[in-house]
Amino acid sequence: MPEIIRDIPQNSPEWMALRQGSVGGSSISAVLAKGKGNAKSKMRQGLLYKLAGEIITGTRDESYTNKFMERGHLWEPKARAHYEWENDCDVEQVALIKSSMPRVHVSPDGLVGDDGGIEIKTMLPHVFIELLDTEKIDGYHIKQCQHFLMVSGRKWIDYVPFCPEFPNPMWVKRLYRDEEMIRTIEAELVRFLKELDALLGKIGYTAHMRKLSQETG
Repeated sequence: MPEIIRDIPQNSPEWMALRQGSVGGSSISAVLAKGKGNAKSKMRQGLLYKLAGEIITGTRDESYTNKFMERGHLWEPKARAHYEWENDCDVEQVALIKSSMPRVHVSPDGLVGDDGGIEIKTMLPHVFIELLDTEKIDGYHIKQCQHFLMVSGRKWIDYVPFCPEFPNPMWVKRLYRDEEMIRTIEAELVRFLKELDALLGKIGYTAHMRKLSQETG
């Protein structure tokens, strides 16, 4: 059964620690990535090295940010409040949900009732206009939403693009469980985590060695 972690603010040091060495929704596309021909995916391999580094050092590599990510953090509370008002509901904020699969989690933008959740995407005007015109959701975001449904065991998630510059700033699309995609995600996660364990073993790292270093350090 998944474990919902509450009472810890997202982006706090405690929250960062919970995510160390763990695959979240923003990383699932890297897990699923394929290289050309028989070559390994550089994106997937990079994630293996990143998570191995977090496990060995006990610190999370969270150094990258940009103005678009900062814009998302700034407007997410407003988007959540707008969603609650539009849908006459309460959105529960939690720290994260730990999967029953080790080293797998999701940090949701919110939970709705017992069956749902939301994924907020703050967009620039031109990106929002393209979405309104085509109604085509980016494949990266679809995988992220299905990862949430896999980890949480919930039935649906509302994909919530938000553009604060617009008079009507929100577009909502409800996505339901795609069991075929969820099976693919689960299978690839199992393979990825085996490779992560093999990498840690190859470089001589074990849980026992880490415990010993902590005791003697």
